Formats: sequence, structure tokens, C-alpha cells
Amino acid sequence: MPINQMTSKQSSLFRSFLINLFKTSKCSTRFASTSKFSIDVYSLNKCQMEFNSGAGGVEAALFTNELVEMYRLFSERNGWKWIPFEIDRIKSSTTGVRSAIVSIEGECCYAKLRFEGGVHRVQRTPITDKTRIHTSTSSIAILPEPETPELVIQPGDLRKETMRSSGAGGANVNANSTAVRLTHIPTGISVKAQDERYLQVNEKLAHKRLSAILLKRQIDQIYSKYSGTRKLQVGSSERSEKIRTFNYKDNRVVDHRLKVWRFF
Repeated sequence: MPINQMTSKQSSLFRSFLINLFKTSKCSTRFASTSKFSIDVYSLNKCQMEFNSGAGGVEAALFTNELVEMYRLFSERNGWKWIPFEIDRIKSSTTGVRSAIVSIEGECCYAKLRFEGGVHRVQRTPITDKTRIHTSTSSIAILPEPETPELVIQPGDLRKETMRSSGAGGANVNANSTAVRLTHIPTGISVKAQDERYLQVNEKLAHKRLSAILLKRQIDQIYSKYSGTRKLQVGSSERSEKIRTFNYKDNRVVDHRLKVWRFF
């Protein structure tokens, strides 16, 4: 169920944990640098959150929707701007989400959210099977969004392809090539955008998304000399690869990296 339909006790299990986790967080100036550029990761005021349902079927999709709503409310509390980029809902339910990409804008948003990447796990009695406690997962990846994407992507490094959209959107998207795929030639990374009705808007969204992926790749290389941090964050979305567990029966949230838990 969505957070706004939960009991106050269930809702606080989600929201209070994040509030307690971040209430002492302060922005500071820390730089990651190479000979080519430097990045103050604490001054990045834009980022993207990527949600993907994992093990657990429909229940995992319901949990993913609740995580999206939880972070939306957390963003509101911090005064950040929440901009949905792409949301893929399961057809059998208006509250189940297979995947979602959201852009967030606000002071220190990347600094506060960058360690939220990983597999989140829920243990509860699902509405799809009330006979037993069920364990489901959802993975989150956090990508920094550059203020000036052109500094990350050189025009000569891009290949653009246009095509007709395969999604809903009326006669315009069905009759015209409104979808766009941008490929970063040096890395082979490509991004497709098709949710908007106009080609120019989809191209801008794809450019923003691709620049965020490439900037995250650069930051990863600076810190660890390993460009697979996004894969390290989300893993394979299996139940054993968790950073945090929400246990409804015991009203408990556990952070497995910090080895701390809270009861609500």
C-alpha cells in the first residue's frame, strides 16, 4: 500500500528512520580530483534516484512504490524539488512499480542521498499472500547530476538516433519519431527517452540522464579506480544483498552497513 494509506505507526517506520539518520548531516567541502578536473561532491545540488523492484514479484513492486513515496516525502521535508523522469508501473496495479527514475534538485541532495544506493529489503505479510511473512527487495542507485552537462559530454562523442515511441501519448507519438536514443561513443553507454510527446523534450531528458551516468562513472574512478560502483550499489537485487531491512512485524528498521537498528 502507498505510505499515505498506511497507519501512522507503519508510516513512521519508513520516514522516521531516514529523518534520524540524516538529522545531523551537514554539508561540508570535500573534493575528489584528478589532473583533469575536480568535483566537490558536497556542492552537487542535483541528483537522480533509480529504483528497481527485485526479488518478490508483485510484492516487490508494491514495496518499490512505497520507497519512491518515502523518498518523495523526505525530499519535501528537505525542501528539494522532486521531478519524476520515468515510472514503469505494473498493469495489474496502480500502486506497483517495476522501476522509476527521479531527478532531485536541492541543497546538498547528492551528499545526503548518495549512500542510500543498495538493496532495500522488506519483511511483512503481503496483501498477495496473508498466510506467511514474505521477504521482498528493491534496489536503489544514486547518480549525481552535473549543473552543466556539456562539461561531461563533448558533442562529438554523442550519437543520436530517433524512433517512434512504443509507449502511450496519443497520435503525435504514434505518427512521429518522438523517441530518442543517445549513445556515448567512447564508453558505449546509451540512454533512451520516450515518455514525453516531443522529440526535443525527450532529447533533453536523455542528455540529462546520460550526463548523470557519466559523471557518476568519473567520480567512481576517482575514489576507487573502479567504474562499476552502480553495479556494486544495486548488486543483483537478491534478498541476501541488503543494506537495510524494514521489518513490519517487529516495527524495526535495520541498517546492515552501520549495524544499527531502530524500533518505531
